[in-house]
Amino acid sequence: MRRKTKWALALIPIIIVPALIFGLYWGWKYYGLPEWPDRKEYATIEARAEKALAFAKRHNMNEHYALFLDYAIPSGTPRLFVWDFEKHKIIASSYAMHGPGKGSTDKHPVFSNEPGSECSALGRFLVTKEHGVTLRRSFRLKGMDMDNQTAYVRGLMIHSSGWVNNHCWMRYIPLHRSSCQGCVTVSSKGMKYLWKLVNNEEKPLLLWSYYVG
Repeated sequence: MRRKTKWALALIPIIIVPALIFGLYWGWKYYGLPEWPDRKEYATIEARAEKALAFAKRHNMNEHYALFLDYAIPSGTPRLFVWDFEKHKIIASSYAMHGPGKGSTDKHPVFSNEPGSECSALGRFLVTKEHGVTLRRSFRLKGMDMDNQTAYVRGLMIHSSGWVNNHCWMRYIPLHRSSCQGCVTVSSKGMKYLWKLVNNEEKPLLLWSYYVG
């Protein structure tokens, strides 16, 4: 009996220590947002910022903030960025999943604007204040480029999912059709920030998603 007790006591730290490490790592990744981006993230946005601002002015969109989504960044790293044109810097970030359609994998997304493709889409979008039928805490997207004008008909939105929250500790968030069928699916914390930002701004924000492999 004593031997079994010793084995049981020896197993306790073996179980607790990894669980504690995992919990701390998950908490750091999730609650540590926004993580400070490195120069690579700034460079990809700065290369588009001037054109984005000109595009926003031309289409009567928001001239203070814009959203940039870099799908080349692994999904287990924040890759949706809120850019402040006036401060000329990133002020917030969030994780973002991509769609599972046309053979996409968690590491390598495939993009399409075809209705029913379940793929994420690239290009410039207007973030409307319209919500989904079932996902009330969401923003429908309107495609602003010639090749992404099906976005609104497809019902593409910005919305959150607990799947993102639960898997953000991984380098690549596993694809999950119930959570993302091509929408910009972000963490709950990211959506909380965006919900306040988008609704408080008078003019709609520009979202520019891109992939530079």
